[in-house]
Amino acid sequence: MTWVRAATCRVNYSLAVYVERLSMQALLMFFLDLARLRRGPQDLPASSALLILFAVLSIVLGTLNGAQMFGGVRAALGANLLDLLLTLVMLFVLLQFTGHAARWLQTTTAFLGLGVLAGSIMLLIKPPAEALGVSDVAMLIDLVLAVWLHVALGNILRHALNIPLLAGVLIVLSYTVMAFSVIVRVFPLVGAN
Repeated sequence: MTWVRAATCRVNYSLAVYVERLSMQALLMFFLDLARLRRGPQDLPASSALLILFAVLSIVLGTLNGAQMFGGVRAALGANLLDLLLTLVMLFVLLQFTGHAARWLQTTTAFLGLGVLAGSIMLLIKPPAEALGVSDVAMLIDLVLAVWLHVALGNILRHALNIPLLAGVLIVLSYTVMAFSVIVRVFPLVGAN
């Protein structure tokens, strides 16, 4: 009787691990499709847990990637918290203004998820490139990644606001300039006077 119960627990545990891995794989595939402009935020489950997960991951990755630029972890953390706040407010105002407030959770989760994907790529590429003395390559990859990210985020806004892709990209670019201006006033960049 004990053996049957133990075997059943193992099977249930194995099944749970398999389903969890499948869900993570499906989520990763979703964000890769979103990055390739093949999906929209409406295809993402409306989940507060996912939003919180990606918000935390976004802050952690942004802090790690920005520590050198902001002169330390504390300033990078503050800058990323401010960026998160500005992003949340910008998306809320845009969606509220256009009558699509119900889309905020999925849109914001998609926005943050793409940021996590980009931040992960930079965290994997930048340190080895700098260690090998090819920081110019890392800067080029950073530039390409930034362009791609703006287009992908513009695609999210295209779906969320029912606007053309170019309009979505222009909104993202405008937001980036505004947010960066605010953030560097509060948390100056290293070497900027």
